[in-house]
Formats: sequence, structure tokens, C-alpha cells
Amino acid sequence: AAPASTEAAKEEGGKAAEGKEAKDASGLKVAAIFGGAINDGNWNETQYNGLKSIEEAGAEIAYMENISDTDAAEAARTYASEGFNLVYLTTNSYQDYCTPVAKDFPDTTFVQINGTIVDGNFISVRIADEEQGFLQGVAAALLSETGKVGFVGGQEINPIKLGSSGFQQGVDYVNSTYGLNVEATRINTGSFTDVNQAKETAISIIEGGADVISPMANDASVGIMEAGEEKGVMAVGCGLGQESSAPTATKIIIVKDVAIAIKSTFDAYAKGELNPTEVETYGANKGVVYATEWFGDVNDEAKTRLQETIDKMAKGEVEISLQ
Repeated sequence: AAPASTEAAKEEGGKAAEGKEAKDASGLKVAAIFGGAINDGNWNETQYNGLKSIEEAGAEIAYMENISDTDAAEAARTYASEGFNLVYLTTNSYQDYCTPVAKDFPDTTFVQINGTIVDGNFISVRIADEEQGFLQGVAAALLSETGKVGFVGGQEINPIKLGSSGFQQGVDYVNSTYGLNVEATRINTGSFTDVNQAKETAISIIEGGADVISPMANDASVGIMEAGEEKGVMAVGCGLGQESSAPTATKIIIVKDVAIAIKSTFDAYAKGELNPTEVETYGANKGVVYATEWFGDVNDEAKTRLQETIDKMAKGEVEISLQ
């Protein structure tokens, strides 16, 4: 059965009625289709926050959450047939299913997060997952006292592969730049929802000697943070609020705030300027990837070195291989 957009809390936003942006936004209908829960404290929640900021600008919004890849096309078709102007596809695994829908609805613009195609009304925006992973690796390596750190990823889709590879490159960067000798263990569990599996995987890495653990597993990330807390090691988070699962272990969170990319593409659309000819990357250069304040006691050297790395990355001076 077709997912009903009404049950997905279609809401009218009419709060903002001043300024050019708000005038442009009123009358626009914007939908988002999420692969997971909008309260995951991570990937989906940041994008939902972007959708909420679009509502605050005066647009009408709707969304569906926990939509499987195979159901994404039907969801996209539902919104397009209801006259939505913009439809955000929030996981790259939707791309193959939804590109044919775009051809059937030329008046709707589809924005594929982490997609690879720009073709007429189907536009892709690339989030620099590798930069987030890289900075998680840098922070973990700088914090480690045992010389061993761990990364636990979720489903083996391209963003997580890039994040995992970035983590390794971040550790390697610290070793070569600052003369350290830190080893990284990286395991993808294959699931974004199995919290216990993620936790057990993290515990096995910790028992192997790692004293810093870092997740990139959407909803399942909570298990990885909990493992750090229970085992008395340090954690480098990947989503705002994750410190609540590991109040003692969490030292810093490397955020990938996709809300910024969502709102930025919407603003461009409202002004008639969303006409890219190629896939654009959103990372530290646009404030999408950044670090929170540090939590608890951390040595000043680690703080300084992480900040140096972030500053270089924002200027494009750090090379990360997309492998």
C-alpha cells in the first residue's frame, strides 16, 4: 500500500511572513523521505532539522520515516503527484529507485543526498562523510594512550565506507604529522538498527586494547557509545546528543550537520538558483562538518592539533582519498 503522507504529519508552516526568503518560501511544498527514524540523534535527525527550518521559512512540509529502499519510489511518486515542489531523498540507496520517478514528474525537483547524478530535475548533493570520519580518526588518535583506537560503522553503504576509510586516513595523518604510532581497528556491522550487535562489536574492539571508540551507525551508534561508557574508555561521537549515552566517556563529537545542506539547497530553490551542473560537496568548507566543544578534561595539545586539522580541512589543504 502507498504510504499516506497525511499520517506522516503534513503540517502547514506559516510562521515566517517577513523578508524576501519567507515570501519566496510561502506557497512552496517540501517533502522528505527518510530511511530511518527522525529522532536517531544522527543522520536522519539532522536532515529532519533542516526540513523544520524550511517550515520556519514559511513552506508547507511533509515527511515519511523508516521507508525502505524499495518503497522510496512509491513515496516519491505520492509526493510528486500531490504537487510538492521539492522532494528530499535522504539516503543514497534511494537513487536508483527514484531517478525514474523524476522523469515522470518534471515539475517536481528531487534532491538526492549523497547521490551521484545531476540530470534536469534530479539533483544530487554530496555530504563529505569522509571528512567526518577523518576528523573522528584524528580526534581518537590524538586522545589515545594505548595506541589503539576503534571505529564501528553500520550498513555497508557508500557514506559509511567513506567514513570508515576517512577514519583510517585520519589516524594515519596524526601518525605522520605528529610522530605518533596509533593503530585503528574498523568494523562495519551491516546494520543501522541493531544496537546490541553494535555494542558487542565495540566491546570486542575495546577488549583488544582500544581506549577510544567511535561510531558511524545511525540509530545503532548509541550501543557503541554505551560500550565506551561501560568499559571506561573514551568515545568520539558522531551525532549531537550522543554524550547522553556516554556522559563520562564522550570527549568530543564530530558533527555532520546535513540540515545546513538541506536548508541551503532550499534557499537556492526558493530564489530560482538551484541549477547545478555537477554534484556539489558539502563539508567543513560549508560548515556541514564541524567539532563540538570538548567534554571533560582533555590535554591542550590534542585540542590544538585537532583545531589545526579542522582549519586546514576547511581551506582544502587536507587530502582525503575517496576509496
